[in-house]
Amino acid sequence: MNLALDLDTVMTVMTVRFALVVAGAAVLLIIAFTITIVLKRNGTLGTVKDQVAPLARSLGERGRTTDARHGGRPGLKRSLLLSLLDHVGRSGNRR
Repeated sequence: MNLALDLDTVMTVMTVRFALVVAGAAVLLIIAFTITIVLKRNGTLGTVKDQVAPLARSLGERGRTTDARHGGRPGLKRSLLLSLLDHVGRSGNRR
C-alpha cells in the first residue's frame, strides 16, 4: 500500500481547504451584515449595543487581569475587543 502523495494532490487538497475557509468566512460576514441591517431598520441596534457593551467590557477586564498576571502584551482578541468598545463608546447613539 503506497501512502505517498504527489505534489498535485497535495496542492489540490490545500486549495480546496483554503476555498472552504474563505467561503465560511464570507458566509459569516454576510450573516453578520444582514443581522446588523435588520436591527438598524427596526431601530433596536442601540438597545442591542447597550446590552452587549457590559458583557464585552467584563470580558475585556478579565483578559486584562489575565495578561497582567502573566506580564505579557494583550492578545489579538483582547486588542480587537478593546478597539470595538472604543468605537462603540465614541459613536454613542448615532443612527
